[in-house]
Amino acid sequence: MVARYTRRSTEVTIVVALVCAFAPQIHAQTRRNIKVLLETRQTGTSNQEALQGSGSVIIRRGTVQPSGRITGTDRQTTVHRSNGIFTLVLDGAESILTIATRVPQAEVGYYYNHALGVRAIEQRIVFTDVGTSLRVSAATLTDGKIQLRLIPRISYFSSERPGVIDFTEAATELVVPNGQPVSLGGSTANLHEITRQILGYLNRARTDEISLLVTATIQ
Repeated sequence: MVARYTRRSTEVTIVVALVCAFAPQIHAQTRRNIKVLLETRQTGTSNQEALQGSGSVIIRRGTVQPSGRITGTDRQTTVHRSNGIFTLVLDGAESILTIATRVPQAEVGYYYNHALGVRAIEQRIVFTDVGTSLRVSAATLTDGKIQLRLIPRISYFSSERPGVIDFTEAATELVVPNGQPVSLGGSTANLHEITRQILGYLNRARTDEISLLVTATIQ
């Protein structure tokens, strides 16, 4: 009886240990993903108005017979374009979108060798990404909304210091509703052109509107 009781107690202890060991993994799997969509929308409107005249003169035995006509056109065209890119971010974590080129650079490891007592200068080749990257952080709030942090970073070769890579970055924080697009801003460009001819003229006007939207959705 004592041997059986001891065996059962050991089995119970092992089961509890296994549950405790897998408990962090089960908790990690309950974290949800957040889909962050960055979308660019462009609307282009062009108006074209034109007047074109044509004529002729016919002379027959001392008589003059002029003839002519005028044609007019009025046309309006609207084009909508939309481009988007999305990333999946673990709730409370960060995702990085990178468009870059890996370039080799020389690195001197003097202080590392000095600490080891070698005191030699060692030159190694490291690769650095040069381009554009976007860091996206997302976390859900208690009211069901999503807190986003967008950090775009642009790196480029310095025009003043050869071999040096400079970078520029900025951070934007905002709280957005779940599944609803929010505007981050945009720009508007206008173009107006008038062309005059001998027997008419051509008037062209174009307006381009570009807007940037972000949509965060809990998966």
